[in-house]
Amino acid sequence: MKKISFILALMVCGLTFAQAQVNFKPGDLEFSTGVGIFSTYAKDGAQTIVPPVTARLDLRVASNFSLGAFAAYSSSEVVARPLPDGTLQDLSNETTMFGLRTTAYSNSLGKWQVYGGLSLAYSSPNIDETINDLPKSAEAEGPSFRREPNNTMVYSAFIGSSYYPTKHIGFFGEVGYGISIVTVGMSAKL
Repeated sequence: MKKISFILALMVCGLTFAQAQVNFKPGDLEFSTGVGIFSTYAKDGAQTIVPPVTARLDLRVASNFSLGAFAAYSSSEVVARPLPDGTLQDLSNETTMFGLRTTAYSNSLGKWQVYGGLSLAYSSPNIDETINDLPKSAEAEGPSFRREPNNTMVYSAFIGSSYYPTKHIGFFGEVGYGISIVTVGMSAKL
């Protein structure tokens, strides 16, 4: 374990001290993958099964502007949540998103760049519900304590920062509403 930690520390130091400034030009592609830190379902007390993961591809149409596409997936569950009528509810949720995004970037700050933008996505939640360990019937009478899941269009704004310690590999952090509230990950300039 100590050897792995030492090797990782050497890699991080090597990347940090590498002298590189990344300049994107029109036509450059950037591929990024990320993991969400806070799921958008965290407020419901859900336990994460598969953390929110994203993949995106951005095309620089100008040095400080890109158009991109992304896909995201998340899975979470709530077990034995008490309802007002005394029953226990279990929920399992798998959400998939596909969308487009536009991003505006600051001028390069050495190896750093700040960005912000807008996204439009198609969100497809798949929710399974059981009440007292029995599948909920669509014809069941009585109160419902949740809205039925709908495939919807979701629009969002985001802000973030990227750091490129080498010419082709970088890291990013982003805040915005979507599959996750906070996302961190790696980027590659193609």
